Amino acid sequence: MQQPPHILVAPLDWGLGHATRCIPIIQALLQAGCRVSLAADGPQARLLQEAFPQLTMHQLPGYGIHFGKGNVLRSLLQQVPAILKAIRTEHDWLQHMQSTHAFDAVISDNRYGLYHASCPSILMTHQLQPAMPNGWGWLQGLARKVFYQRIEKFTACWVPDDADDTSGLSGILGHPNAMPCIPVHYVGWLSRMQAQPSQVKEYEVMMLLSGPEPQRSMLEKRLLQQLAHFPQKAILVRGLPNATASLPINLPHVTIHNHLPTAALQTAMLQSAYIVCRGGYSTLMDAFTLRKKCLLIPTPGQTEQEYLAQTLAAKQQAICFAQDDFDLNTALQQADHFHWQTLPKQQTSDGLQVFVSNWVESHFSPC
Repeated sequence: MQQPPHILVAPLDWGLGHATRCIPIIQALLQAGCRVSLAADGPQARLLQEAFPQLTMHQLPGYGIHFGKGNVLRSLLQQVPAILKAIRTEHDWLQHMQSTHAFDAVISDNRYGLYHASCPSILMTHQLQPAMPNGWGWLQGLARKVFYQRIEKFTACWVPDDADDTSGLSGILGHPNAMPCIPVHYVGWLSRMQAQPSQVKEYEVMMLLSGPEPQRSMLEKRLLQQLAHFPQKAILVRGLPNATASLPINLPHVTIHNHLPTAALQTAMLQSAYIVCRGGYSTLMDAFTLRKKCLLIPTPGQTEQEYLAQTLAAKQQAICFAQDDFDLNTALQQADHFHWQTLPKQQTSDGLQVFVSNWVESHFSPC
């Protein structure tokens, strides 16, 4: 009897979003009869182990990207040598692991070293074209060329968005004018949430934090200062699955969690009138799947989030605020009078399951 194909799934360690959007991919692989192993470290590993305690988790160090309190883009550029070293390290890690585990395929979410000549290697990303800061448009072509040199080391690329850029979320990031020279498949939104009607309102606002430090903590501090004078019920989810200590504050009208499992997080989102969050792509997929109104505070200097937030704001599908200018009461007043436009169409898990099942059958079924 033929053994089920053994698939390795590995997300990047930049925030939790790369791990959360792997959840529906893993579910579809399991439904298709695959044996799945995971590779991650830190909060991403804990989140995936929480969702799939029965699966083997291989410890794979992340890129360790960190930012100072200054210019994010400059900080990121300074870390390029370390990132390239991490890519080489994870590539060597996979060569060793493949010799002992013989994976039948690898699915890498934005980890550019996880490709192998002996098996299908899938890169999952919503950024086929990097977002450039204002005034840097002249670098767009060069940046895309460098990106494609990395992407084209893989067998195929899966984009978590709709193929139609008018109904998609990623805009030009996932729908560039020039495509890489490998097959590119649009697999639809990848959200761990299940679309359903909003529930009875419990909270006026949910604050959903995520992303790298110290910007996560800087926004948290600002929100807590404003929540001290906020008269309505609110909920704050800190985005810290590894944290054990509670915040040493007492705000009776504010519910605070370090982290919430998927089902509890979905319930809290459905019970909230508005979501205050970053402009991270995975967060947007989750919030829009639940048809929630978002007040977006992009991480300062993180061009991808700034582009996504500004694009959605231009379509009147979200409201965008600068972190240093954000005031909760003013933002909610604006939201109450905002002319919200129809959100992008809801996605279903059926299309993803069909795509993954067809991929498994075409690559691993006996002739």
